[in-house]
Amino acid sequence: MKTKKLLLLSLLFVAGTLSAQNYQVPVSEQDEPMMQGKFQPTWESLSNYKVPEWFRNVKFGIWAHWGPQCVEGSGDWMARHLYMENSREYRHHVANYGHPSEFGFKDIIPLWKAEKWNPDKLVAFYKKIGAQYFFALGNHHDNMDLWDSKYQPWNSVNMGPEKDILKGWEKAARKHGLYFGVSLHADHAWSWYETAQRHDTQGPKKGVPYDGKLTKADGKGKWWGRI
Repeated sequence: MKTKKLLLLSLLFVAGTLSAQNYQVPVSEQDEPMMQGKFQPTWESLSNYKVPEWFRNVKFGIWAHWGPQCVEGSGDWMARHLYMENSREYRHHVANYGHPSEFGFKDIIPLWKAEKWNPDKLVAFYKKIGAQYFFALGNHHDNMDLWDSKYQPWNSVNMGPEKDILKGWEKAARKHGLYFGVSLHADHAWSWYETAQRHDTQGPKKGVPYDGKLTKADGKGKWWGRI
């Protein structure tokens, strides 16, 4: 049953990838080529997948879904929902940070400092309570890379905490003898972030585009224009 579930997840990922290709989303590996593995994005290739032996034997693991989406404390999908007019996250964001046409998720990223983050202490605790493996978030649907990414400048080394978050997690996991993995969610960003292209339909900001409509040229003279 576990094998079937993992295979299904893999197939869903490939299906999403193939669907995205239909939209001709430009992807470049010029600066950081993707590692070549033993699987191809085909049904035939994935049908040969086998669950790793270690995963058959471990019973408990922990996943750290942690990144700039945690700043506001309004939910892990806040970067999408803050652009959904009159949603709980939208109201929270407007009341505490400003209107998404002026202060959007891009402006939340610098507020994520991770100044109290201690991966060694955390992973040691996870192992103490019985965890046998540990997974870290590599990027969420917000498309923010949590490592020294060459794909794009919007990453945790260039902004926010200015730290390689994945490297910190990996070092701690290896030290404490936990299997380590990374989850990547950026393939969903093209549709997940569609809400940032909207605008209010009522009120004083009616018709004013959210900051998802901004271009690189709009960043001239602003902090994010230097990224």
